[in-house]
This record gives sequence, C-alpha cells and structure tokens, in this order.
Amino acid sequence: MKKTAEFIVDKRKFIIFLYVLFVVISVIGILMVNVNYDMSKYLPKDSKTKLGMEQMSEEFGDLAGITVMFDDLHEAEQMKIKEDLAAISNVKSVIYIPDDENYQKNNHSKYMVTVSAGTYSEEAETVLDEIREKYKDASVMVSGAVVDNDLLVTTLMDEIPGIAIIVVVIIFIILFLLCDSWVEPFIYMGCIGVAILINMGTNALLPSVSFMTFAVGALLQLGLSMDYSIMLMNRYNQEKLEDPKPAAAMKRALVNAFGAITSSSVTTIVGLIVLVFMSFKIGQDMGIVLAKGVFISLICIFTLLPGLVIICDKAIMKTHKKSLNINMNRVMQLVVKVKFVLIPAAAVIVVLAVVIKGGLGISFIKMFENEDQQKIEAAFGVDNQIVVLYDNSEDRSRLDSYIAWLEGQKPVNSVQDYSNTIGKEYTYTELAQEMNIDTEQAKMLYQLYSGNPAEETKISLEEFLRFIKEDILTNDTYSSAISEEMKQMVSEGWREIQENRDMLLGKRYNRMMVSVSLPLESKDTFQLIGEMSQKADVVFAKDTYLVGDSTMGYEMDLGFSDELNFITILTVVAIFLVVLATFRSVLSSVVLVAVIQSAVFIITAIISAMGITVNYIALILVQCILMGSTIDYGILFISNYKEVRQEKEKREAIGIAMNHSIHTILTSSLILISCCLTVGCIMTQKVIAQTCSVIAYGTVCAVIMVIFVLPALTYVLDSRMIKKAKKEDY
Repeated sequence: MKKTAEFIVDKRKFIIFLYVLFVVISVIGILMVNVNYDMSKYLPKDSKTKLGMEQMSEEFGDLAGITVMFDDLHEAEQMKIKEDLAAISNVKSVIYIPDDENYQKNNHSKYMVTVSAGTYSEEAETVLDEIREKYKDASVMVSGAVVDNDLLVTTLMDEIPGIAIIVVVIIFIILFLLCDSWVEPFIYMGCIGVAILINMGTNALLPSVSFMTFAVGALLQLGLSMDYSIMLMNRYNQEKLEDPKPAAAMKRALVNAFGAITSSSVTTIVGLIVLVFMSFKIGQDMGIVLAKGVFISLICIFTLLPGLVIICDKAIMKTHKKSLNINMNRVMQLVVKVKFVLIPAAAVIVVLAVVIKGGLGISFIKMFENEDQQKIEAAFGVDNQIVVLYDNSEDRSRLDSYIAWLEGQKPVNSVQDYSNTIGKEYTYTELAQEMNIDTEQAKMLYQLYSGNPAEETKISLEEFLRFIKEDILTNDTYSSAISEEMKQMVSEGWREIQENRDMLLGKRYNRMMVSVSLPLESKDTFQLIGEMSQKADVVFAKDTYLVGDSTMGYEMDLGFSDELNFITILTVVAIFLVVLATFRSVLSSVVLVAVIQSAVFIITAIISAMGITVNYIALILVQCILMGSTIDYGILFISNYKEVRQEKEKREAIGIAMNHSIHTILTSSLILISCCLTVGCIMTQKVIAQTCSVIAYGTVCAVIMVIFVLPALTYVLDSRMIKKAKKEDY
C-alpha cells in the first residue's frame, strides 16, 4: 500500500486529468442510459404472470389501454368523439356503447381506447399526448397503465432536479457545521460528485436501470459514501501534526486509513450486494448499481481526493474555523448509570417490535394516486382488468363452466370471452333484440341461412353478419331490399367484430377479459385471484395463465414473507462475517449485528403501529442499507473503545470512544437522513418517497441504538470483549 500511496500522491495531477476525461465520457454515457419503467421486467423467469404476458404478446402483439372519460356530452358529440378517437394514429379500437351504463352513466361518457403498441412505447405516449391536446378544453380525464407511466416519467423529470438542489444545500450546511474548514465541504462534494457522474455514466453498460435506481441512486450513493472522505481527511489532519508537509502527510494518511475505510465500505457493499439474491430482479438492478456506486466512491476517495486536498491545502489552512464540537462525556456517564434499566428496556422494546411488525401492511404495485382515475372510478366504479389466457383447444363445456363460475362471483363486473360475446349463439328472436331489427326480418334471414325453419336454428352474431355481408349483400335481389342505413350498420358491425375477434382469439391461446370491482391490490383482490387460479386448474384440461397488474401483486405477495426472511438472514450472516473478519471477536460481532437488526425491527414496528402500508421494496432496502451502512457507526465506536480501553478504565473509555466517534457518526448519518428525508417529503411518486422515508427513519433509529444501547452493552460485556481482543492481539 505504501508504494501505491506514493504513486497516487506523486502522480496526482495526471490522475486528476484522467478523472476529467472520465467525467466527460460519463456525461455522454448518462445520455445513453436506458431507464426501464416496466416493473413486470423484473418478475422471476418462472413467474406465471410473466410467462402469460410473453404468451399473450406472442399471440396478440403488444397492446395498451387508455380509459378516457368526458362529462356533459350531447348525443351527437358522444359518437363523434368515438370516431375521432378511433382516427388517432396507432389506435386499434375504441369501445363505447351509448345504451350501456358501463360506458354511459348519468352525464359521464367512458371510452376504452386500445393502442396497437406496448404500454411503455413511444406510440402509446404519443396517443396519450394527442388525446390530451385534442380535448384540452373539454376537461378530459384519462387513466390506465399508459397514463401511470406518463405520470411517473413526468414526475421524475420535474422533481429530481429540485430535490437534488435541496439535498446539496442541506449537505453543505451539515458539512459547514461539522468541518474544520470552509473549503473542505467543496472538496468532499466535488470528489463524491465525480464518483456519482462516473457511476451514472457506467450504467450505460447495463441493459437498463429501473426508474427507482435512476431516481434515488445518486442521492443514496452520496449519503452512503460521504463518510469515507471525512475519515481520510481526519487521518490527514492527524498526520499533519507530525509532518506538516501535505504530500508526506497524505501518503501516511492513505496507508494508515486504508484498512478502516475499506472495512467500513465492505459492509455497505456487502449489504447492497445481498439485494442481488432477491427473486424479484429489481433488487439485482438496485444492488448492482448502488454497490458499484459505493465502490466507485471508494476508488475516487483513495485516488482523486488526495490530489484535491494537497492542491487545496493552503486554502484549507487559510479558511480554518471552529467546527461544531459535541462532548458526549455526560451522556455516556448517564448511559453507564442507567445501563441495567436501558438494556432490559431495549430488549423488551425489541421483543414487542418483533411481534408488532408482523401486522405491517405491505403494498406491491400501487405507484400513484391518479386523480383522474379516482374520478372515473367514482362515476363508473372500479374496473380492474384481469386476463385469463387459456388453450383454444379447451372443450366448450369447460369454458362455459368457468365463465358461469366467474359470473357468480360478487366482485366480478363482467366476463368477456369470444364464446359469450361475438361467438355466442342466438335464436332469431334473441338476435332481433340484440341488433334492434325487425323480428320477422330476422326470422326470414335465419331461414335463408340454414334452409330449415328459423325456430330450429341458432347462430352467432359473427356468423349472422358474415352471412349478410357475403351472401345477402352480394345478391342483387336481396341487396336491393336492404336500406343503405342497414348496409352501413352491417359494415360497421362486421369491422368491429373482426377487431374484437383478433383481440380474443389467438393461434394457440384465447383471451378472456374479466373486470372486477376490487382495487389493484388488497386482501380481497388477492383472494379472488387465488380462487380464479385454483378454479382454472380444476376446470381446464391444459395450462392457463392469469395476467394483469393485480396478478403480479398476487405472486409477489405469495412469496414476500419468505423473501424478506431470506434477505434478512442473508444480510445478517454476510455482515456478521465481515464484522467478524474485522474484529476477530464473535461477541463484538454478535452485539453489533444485534443492535442494528434491532433498529430495523423497531422502525418496522413503529410504521406498523401507525397503520401505514409500506411498499415491499422499502422494507427490503431498509434491511440491507441499514445493516450495511449504519453498522459502520457501531464498528467505529467499538474500534475506538478497544483502542482507548488499553490505557483507560472502562467508564472513562466509553466517553472518550464516543467523543472520537460522534463527529463521524453525526456527519454520515445526517447526510444519509437528509438525502432520504428530502426525497421522502418532496417526491410525489409513492414508492420512491416511501422507500427513502423508511431509510431515513431507520437511520435515526440505528443512530439512537448506537449512541445509547451499544455503549451500555459494551460496558456490561467489557471483560469478555476486551479479554478476547487482548488474547488475539487485536
């Protein structure tokens, strides 16, 4: 390490020049990063929802839906709008039935627009933009996955720059208060800023990054790795007391601080890498990018920061000031005095937390509260679409049985399948009512179709219109007796039937569209999906697939408890092994891991007690990030305590160790808290805001545990911990 340190210091100008090139290349790379907004991409390979989506895309192509609602339209306007919507480029079909209360209710008119492109495509976005622009004066309301995606993109683009500015200002305030020079904060932020740009630029080498990673990756990288700069700077200032020459002091600082900084970063990186083992692959996405970011920050701090500090050394000295100095002696004296109350109380709180956290409400797919969607649902009720994909060779009796069962379920609004819509067979009287035509005329046409008495014949709407189009209208005798209006109705009806046929019948699989009056995710929604899946397995002879946002949430809900337990155990074991390698003390490692894991349990229980529903990503991230990053605070304290304890008695050593640690603990934690809390308070995207808020609150809880509970435990277990350290020549 000594030769490496000499090279870094001696070649500092060349290294800075290289970083300038890296930054330029990274800025170009940032423009090439592919941001993915489709959460279904992260489903496991064996997910039935994902397999169903792939089969559906193969059979029917990529389709997207937009629900459009208007108020106070006249009759003429209602049909004109349907025609205008259908005329928009890339619109495959528009469903609007004036005499059906699912589409026309009171003064509300609802149109179901199908786009012949995927939800996240430019074509779908263009259709949405055109609808909004075309009807901007008509108070149009829109909802659906295309709208949610547009809101998400717009929100991130609008809010992230403002959030970043606020975070930077807050961090500068924190650093100005806690640094010894007015220049130091600019050096720290410059170094981490370079690391962030390089990390964001290298994301272009990945196939894509999720919108969550894109939104919070830079801020989390800033919050998780700033303390490494402070640790190196503190060591540099100590070395300058022995040798005031900046280059010489920095060489020794690099050598002497390397172990502590590396150990601190390893726990964070390991905690983030654990995310890679999530079955839902957004964990892999976030884990790789964040771990890469922390590693790049570490490299920048060891290679770029030394050169910046040496170059700015004179400015640092000239702008030297008093920093905020917090004396923890009295606090530690109080902790020691009440240790036998504090430790049992903390233990009871942790046990209660483990019990209470079991009642925490978990959400999986709800991203936004769309006001337009709420208005549409208030007018027409909830219309949650679930697709049942079944083999087209299934026996008709099985299909009829399943549809009958679905229609008997209270939450089901409607079931649309080829067999009960355009493929449904009618008697001539039923068809006359359905098509609003003369009964005698329908009877005559039935007789012409079959050559048998009309009473004995049943045909589908598709067959009937095909017969009219291909046999009646092509016959001059019959055609002359049919009005032009009737011919137009037949032509329009045939076109709509073909469009719907193509959307329901595939080469291998058919689609059944089920509308339910339940929200995207709830206990009742997931129960119904479970029952639909079980019933399909019993009724149908071949494999079926349930597809939709709710089915994705259902699958995630089924495996979440096991996934969270797996990630928790894996994180605890991985971090324990890293801490064990650092301290070579089983007891110290157990105490540290237990304290931080207790903080995770407590913050989860507090959220549960408040009745807040939390997104599953927030829970898993808080587990990995708190265990990976805030455990550094405990490692720092224990390291300082063991060092001081060699010369001081334990009561005095506790106070000195905390005084040596509190500056770094507060600086690092306040930066992480401010980054996350700013996002949580300002960001309107629910999942991102909630995830960052939980990390912020969890960090507060972890800091409280490290400052109060860890010293009490260390004091009580002193004889075993210190003996162990001496025996192993810690």
